[in-house]
Order: sequence, then C-alpha cells, then structure tokens
Amino acid sequence: METSEKIRIGFIGAGGICKSRHLPGLAKCEEAEVVAVCNRSKESSEKVAAEFQIPEIETDWLKLVERDDLDAIFIGTWPYMHKEMALATLHAGKHCFCQARMCCDLNEARQMLQAAQATPNLVNMICPPPHRMPFEPWIKKTLTDGGIGELTFVEMRSTTSANLDPNKMTWREDIEYSGLQALAMGIYAETLNAWVGPYETLAANLSTPIATKMVDGEEVEVKIPQVLSISGQLLNGAICHEHHMGVAADTTTPVNEITLFGTEGTIRHAFLSGEIYYGAKGKPLEKVDVPAELVEDWQVEKDFIEAVKLARQGKPWCVSPDFAEGHQYMVKVHAVHESARLGRSINMVTL
Repeated sequence: METSEKIRIGFIGAGGICKSRHLPGLAKCEEAEVVAVCNRSKESSEKVAAEFQIPEIETDWLKLVERDDLDAIFIGTWPYMHKEMALATLHAGKHCFCQARMCCDLNEARQMLQAAQATPNLVNMICPPPHRMPFEPWIKKTLTDGGIGELTFVEMRSTTSANLDPNKMTWREDIEYSGLQALAMGIYAETLNAWVGPYETLAANLSTPIATKMVDGEEVEVKIPQVLSISGQLLNGAICHEHHMGVAADTTTPVNEITLFGTEGTIRHAFLSGEIYYGAKGKPLEKVDVPAELVEDWQVEKDFIEAVKLARQGKPWCVSPDFAEGHQYMVKVHAVHESARLGRSINMVTL
C-alpha cells in the first residue's frame, strides 16, 4: 500500500466518547477515512453511520476486523471485550486503538502487551484520560526543571456521587463488563504514572457501602468497590495517598484533584474546574496562567493517525498511553485488589 493512501478505519462500538471525541476528531484528519462501523445492533450501527456519514456497517465485529480493506480498528466497547478484540485486531495485521480502561484484569493486560510486542510494526494505543490535557506539558516541564524541588508527597482525591443511587447500576459498577476496574482509579493511575512514576509498594482498602442495588426489580450484588484508598511509596521515594469514592451524599464534597508537594514548591491541579495552581517555597498557591506553548489540547485521534503514518514508513512511532503503559497501570489495579484481599502491602516490583 502506498503511504499516500488514506488510513481506512473500522469502528467496533461507537458510544459516548466515540461520538463526542473520536469520530469528530478523525473527521478533522485528512489522512483518515472511517469506512465501517459495527455497533451493538444493526439499528444502532445504521444510526451512527447516518450521523457521521460512515458508508458501511457490519453486524459481526470479527468480520469487520478481518476485512482486507481496513488499516486500523477503533475499539469503543466496554472493557470486557477489549482483550479479545485487540488480539484479533493485531493478529489481523491492523493498527489498534482501544478505549479506556485497558481491560478487565492483569492476565488480559499481559496478553495484550505480548501481542503488541509481537507486532512492533503496528501501532497500539489506549485512549488517554481527558484530564491529562491541557496542562501535562507544563507540569512535566516544571517537575523536570526543579520547580518544586524533590518530590516528597502526592495526594490524589477523586470523589463523586456516581454510585449513590441504590436503584441505578451502570456498566462501570458491573464486574462482568468492567472487570477489576474501580471508580476512576485506572485513569488516574495513568496520570500518576505519566507525571510522577509508578508505586514501589502500596497498601489498599476497599469497601462497598451500598452492597446491593435494585436492577429491573431484582436485587443485585455490587462487586465493584465504591470507596477505595491507596497508600504507598513511589519508585522515586515520594509517599502517595489516593482517595477514590463514588458515594458522596452532599453536593460540596465531589472533587477531582492532584497535589504534588516538593521541597521547593507545590503544584495543584483541580481537574473539575480545569485550573492549575503553583506555590513556590514560602509563598501561597496561586492560579497559573500557563503559556500557550505548554498547553496541549485534545489531539488523540491526530496522534494515532500520525503514528500510523510513521509505522507505514517503517519509522519509529510513539503514542501515550500505549499497551505497555496500560499494562503498567493494570499491575497497579491488580496490586490494589491483592492488597485488600490479603490485608498487607504489595511490592509492585515483584508483580
């Protein structure tokens, strides 16, 4: 295939984020062409195809993956199908974009990583969490330049009321579809890994205050934690505490923010407001007016297409997060559940 030809894409599952971000983002890429879509039903596939001018639909996702006229597959399903579809995509010789979260458990993540390592000529990418944009370049530069000195303590807080309703159970609360993923731990794990690196050791506690919910008139056991705390030491020596909760009853508590404390200063990113604060040693935190050159808006689809173009030319490509980064945060997911199950700290290096 000539490198000047468009990159032809097939979609498996085109739900919320695919319709709000991926399909519009790809429409802006002149080199990309979305050729076919396979949704949960023929009717929903036809609806998405009509809305986004996609010329063809498929009713069998495996047939979509095996088509000879496609170069890349976007997997937009819930995590329970990610491993199977990603392996089929890479095995079929196609570039693979996988919706977050990576998969259901560490065993699946290892299989996905092995498949990616066996096909280094194919791009593998996981959808990054939107909150890493737009200030990640500024945060990384400030940390690298010593803006807060030596990192000493990291505090992550993610609290919502998303799981509070006893008569409503989303797919994110269903272990069959979400696996061992819990609350926003996975997407913030990616963020922490990218900014401050992984844990060396961690200890976790989990609880499910609303143990059952009514679904279609039947009482169903909730097997995914609604409250989660993690405490440990990062590889760089800093201490890290995380608090995740989905059952905040008031309207004031919900917050999503990370604070990075150092010997020479502090950075706080308030994800809900989209604001970032910095305080040098001996000074108060103040809102930062980040320079335009250190702001990176959402360009996930463009990054994927650019990587595919490089791969076509036999050149090195780089995307974030890829399956290796996804595997790293799935190691953390596994460690969290193991720590809670065993009631002890887990050494991440040995996993």
